[in-house]
Amino acid sequence: MVRTPMTKEQTIKAIEREGCEKIPLVLHKWWGNGLEEKYGPALQKMAANYPDDICSLWYEAPGSEDSSLANPSYRWGYKKEYASAERHSIGSDAVLLPDWSEWDRFIADFPNPNEPGNFAEVEKNLKNAHGRYLLGGWWRLFHERFWGIRGMENLMIDYFDNMDKLKELGWKLVEFYTVIIDRYAALGFDGIFSSDDLGHQAGPMMDPDCFRELYLPLYKEVIGHAHRKGMHFLLHSCGDNTLLMDMLIEAGLDVFHPIQKGCMDEKATNEKFGAKMSFLAGVDVQHLLPEGSVEEVRKGVRDLIDALWKPEGGLLLAAGNGIMPDTPLENIDAMLREMALYK
Repeated sequence: MVRTPMTKEQTIKAIEREGCEKIPLVLHKWWGNGLEEKYGPALQKMAANYPDDICSLWYEAPGSEDSSLANPSYRWGYKKEYASAERHSIGSDAVLLPDWSEWDRFIADFPNPNEPGNFAEVEKNLKNAHGRYLLGGWWRLFHERFWGIRGMENLMIDYFDNMDKLKELGWKLVEFYTVIIDRYAALGFDGIFSSDDLGHQAGPMMDPDCFRELYLPLYKEVIGHAHRKGMHFLLHSCGDNTLLMDMLIEAGLDVFHPIQKGCMDEKATNEKFGAKMSFLAGVDVQHLLPEGSVEEVRKGVRDLIDALWKPEGGLLLAAGNGIMPDTPLENIDAMLREMALYK
């Protein structure tokens, strides 16, 4: 290993901008679909050289149309089967609640956050923390969960025609998530991670006034609950989130990921918001990693760090998203080495 993993205390200092001995690394080994199959043991052998400064343990979240555990109701859907359902997200996911008239049925079959077994893997793998920062979490917070349940087209209409129903659904999700946060807190976790792809390439997916009315109160409650339990909150959001950043700060967000390359300017984002939040900066997996030379990758990582690094901290490093199988192995190695050793 090129350097020893950071301690929990060192990582907390970096997140809270109270000193930076090294830059914490997490989600830097985010393997996209097909990458492990392409490179096999060579990928794992290479990756073992680089530290995981944060121990990330994900609970077994509810399934979508099918349960992820033995109980068939441990899912976000409510129908017996979704074979004929409309599909979204590149044709893969069923629209779970196509009509608000089915709301009562949907709520009656809502998953249980205390579902037996959903924290079994978390509890099993706690022994692997070895004094590192503990991060728990799940994918899809509010906007992403809404579009997973309603489908994107329906959701865009709901912003105008069914805002009250979205609020009701949002607060039902808050009830679920606060129990999950409580369970992580009881196990001694230090932070919570979730995702909400709020942006497209040139701005947010919803009007900022819509975000303020619908999402900001939900974010405040979930992030505030994590804070009351002594934990940080980290959020992944692709796209250009510039117009929402002040509201994410108002909600109390501690760490934002990834500052997507080509959508948000790293230096400008740091100058405007870096005194009030920290960044889990993501290396570009769309162009730099798959298309660049080894030297271009090294330079790209150094440039990213230089744009965001401050001696007091506030910077963590990750891949911007899942690393795709068209990425040369030597480029992944170059990225990880620069992340671990540059500063």
